[in-house]
Amino acid sequence: MTTRTEFALASGGTLVVESEDTGTGVAPAGRGTLERAGATVRDSLHTVVNTASDVIEAFRALPRRPDEIEVGFGVKLDGSVGVILAGGTAGVHFNVTLRWSPEEPAAEADEEE
Repeated sequence: MTTRTEFALASGGTLVVESEDTGTGVAPAGRGTLERAGATVRDSLHTVVNTASDVIEAFRALPRRPDEIEVGFGVKLDGSVGVILAGGTAGVHFNVTLRWSPEEPAAEADEEE
């Protein structure tokens, strides 16, 4: 059965998130249900913003700070829970890419001396 959850947008309007119930059993035929979420999308995404901020700050604390930090992870909106960081069955998978610019080449440094 398909479940649809409606989230209010802070800017007006709504976002409808559709999910499939993977459970087994008997369910009435039809188009599924529409539930109303208890929070706006913006309020729900505060968890995502705070999580990303914590991850980025941890890498900024490295002795040689990266020039670029890229963090990716899945986000699932749930009407009753709010935001769920989507991952496998037991945890969340973060994709993290760190980039450093090359340091000054040794040949250029020798020429300046």
